[in-house]
Amino acid sequence: MENSKLIQLFRTFTEKESRDFSKFVSSPFFNQNKEVEEFYKQIRKRMGGGNSKKMERQQIMSKVYPTMKFCEKKYKYISNLLLKLAEQYISYTEIESRNLIKEYHLLNAYVKRGLDKNYNFIFNKTKKQHQASVLRDGDYYHQEYLLSNVAAQHFTNKKVRKNNEHLENLIDSLDVYYLANRLKHSCHLISDQQIINSSSDLKLSNEIMGLLEAGSFLEYPAIHLYYNLYRLLTEGDDIYLDEIKKILFAFNYYFEANELKGIYYFLINHYIKQLRKENDNKYYVELYETYQKGIESNVLLEDGFLSPWDFKNVVKIGFKLENFKRTEQFILDNHKKLKKEFQKNALHYNMAELFYHKKQYDKSLYNFAQVEFTDIYYNLGTKLMMSKIYYETQEMETLEFQIASFQTYLRRNKLIAENIKQTYLNFTKSLIKILNEDDIKSELINKIKNTSPLIEKAWLLQQCEKI
Repeated sequence: MENSKLIQLFRTFTEKESRDFSKFVSSPFFNQNKEVEEFYKQIRKRMGGGNSKKMERQQIMSKVYPTMKFCEKKYKYISNLLLKLAEQYISYTEIESRNLIKEYHLLNAYVKRGLDKNYNFIFNKTKKQHQASVLRDGDYYHQEYLLSNVAAQHFTNKKVRKNNEHLENLIDSLDVYYLANRLKHSCHLISDQQIINSSSDLKLSNEIMGLLEAGSFLEYPAIHLYYNLYRLLTEGDDIYLDEIKKILFAFNYYFEANELKGIYYFLINHYIKQLRKENDNKYYVELYETYQKGIESNVLLEDGFLSPWDFKNVVKIGFKLENFKRTEQFILDNHKKLKKEFQKNALHYNMAELFYHKKQYDKSLYNFAQVEFTDIYYNLGTKLMMSKIYYETQEMETLEFQIASFQTYLRRNKLIAENIKQTYLNFTKSLIKILNEDDIKSELINKIKNTSPLIEKAWLLQQCEKI
């Protein structure tokens, strides 16, 4: 029963949704089957307080039908009825949460019933609310189209011998809605194609591009932004970046938070892609600023929390740019935006790395000692960085013990993927060769250059040069 569609759906309900659904099931308008109501009560009782009780079909059914033996057919029947009610409930709540959708269907009903007074009141109220919205994304023009569509139908039903101006508004808003979303989805498809290395031709037709460039459609930020993003993705030319950023920062309030996040990640992925082609410092600067703006504005947060990976990426880029003061402030200001279980490790690990880069090794070691090894990657990173610190401070006895301990940990830990394990083992082996100075310097450098996979290759080569 635990893996049934019904229970899986109920697992997604908040406490408020569970309470509201109880009322929904109890309403005779939606459900007149008392057994279904009792069935849900028994399920909810077992799901409350941390999902403590196991879902046993026979036990639940014995509460619903105390005088009847368990019947598989009856169980499936009542489960299906409750599932349909649950789906009806989530459909209702979804419509309630969508701007204008509920009003659109109500207006259509009034048009069909010929209730002009009711229609006019709801239409004028909805139109006013719609125009007051700060959003001007693709969905805004979809809503504009829906309102124009119902207004055009209302006008037609009145059979007035007059030009139906609502049709013109309908077509205009439909064009903007289509082009804005056609461009947006094309950008997502092309971005996905680059990740999965597909050869499908997803480019917009010459007719659509001609329409965009010849008409006044680029006056709409929802179109102009994605038009430039599309050109950036298909041509890879940085000339489109300035226009994208100008529109994004001037009109960010035109877009929902989730859509803004997608646009920020388009830019982030572009900079990362460019860095793989050419290690140009300007892309690190752009990447750093984009991450900072996205986090400061809370756009890059998911359900109110910052991803540990985005946090780590900003810090790494800050070190790369040697922007230590600003990066330290970023760590102190933003580690609390992470989920609580990640905050302590994120603070101490990244502060330890910061002090390492500032060559304040005692402070670095102190912060590494505060890191709890609940995460493999923090554990690996800490052992790696401590090895570097002991080498750079010439604490050779401690370093030898650290390397031996590191190698034992790598060989014994079954949770570390083999390619990752080898990357770090190769680091320890290379560091031992540098310590022992068994090879001629030029031969040692060549060996390290040709070792793969290998983490911190650049740092190891720097140490070779100092021999």
